[in-house]
Amino acid sequence: MLRKYHFSSQGAKEAPTRRLKDSNLVLLSRASRQELEQVCRTFDLAPLTFAYHSSPEEVSRYHKITSQFLPDAHLLVVYDFIEEATKIEEQLTPVIMIFNRDHLIICTNNAGPNQELIGRENNIIKFVATYVLQCQNKLMATLTSYKPIIDRLDAAAQNSFGNNELRQLTNLTRKLVFFEHTMNDQTETIEAFLNDPQINTSNVEALVSKLAIQQRRLTKAIHIFRDLLDSISGLFTEMMNSSLNNLMKFLDSAGLVIATAALVSGFMGMNVGGLPWKDSHVGFWLILGFSLFLAILISIYLKRKSYR
Repeated sequence: MLRKYHFSSQGAKEAPTRRLKDSNLVLLSRASRQELEQVCRTFDLAPLTFAYHSSPEEVSRYHKITSQFLPDAHLLVVYDFIEEATKIEEQLTPVIMIFNRDHLIICTNNAGPNQELIGRENNIIKFVATYVLQCQNKLMATLTSYKPIIDRLDAAAQNSFGNNELRQLTNLTRKLVFFEHTMNDQTETIEAFLNDPQINTSNVEALVSKLAIQQRRLTKAIHIFRDLLDSISGLFTEMMNSSLNNLMKFLDSAGLVIATAALVSGFMGMNVGGLPWKDSHVGFWLILGFSLFLAILISIYLKRKSYR
């Protein structure tokens, strides 16, 4: 959807009948290919500007762009979070912003800036900084929601584990991998954005500080959660190895006990002369008793040697 806004002293007002090139704010929310191509033609943007607008492979960045219609324009790409999506590839969605002093183009697969921000702010630099901060807050809230899951997995790792916990661990690790790589790129982008001279001269000092601090919080939270999951994953692996070792010890011990009895009965079952109790009516029971005695004796020995 393509929406056009005009900035006034009361903020941005939607102007659907206004010409696209005369709009101060152009919002592309889940836009079609035709709408993206129209914006590129109107504002003299490169055809591939929005090529990865809905892809997690899009790279967060901030740099100047060349446009005959938008002098001194910059392109800023950060990430937002779509709560309604089910897969992390769809939840982490890029926000592409192209702006100069008079125009702002926003392309996102999310709903875009909230109406409160649109209706309040008419300074483009402050608008961009505030919107980036809103995206950061969404990402931080999502990361915080993962903490109870990590705590449950940690508690399960202390006692026992099952297939459900292993699936949760795998899914959460996958999400944090996407988060980590995305935020590594975005950290450099936020630094470049905040170091731009035009940002520092736009009376947004408070927003600049908030953006820098929130990005550091995001990076720290991701690293902490990844380390916690790595420790839980390591504990799960050690518990599985320990269980497997105990099982193998038990099977080896049981095989040794059975093999001892089988060895005795095998010797006594040879079809040759001279075997003791060959003609005795109690020969079978004597051999059986002797085999059981040896099996019990070896079992006691193995148990005292801590073989389980």
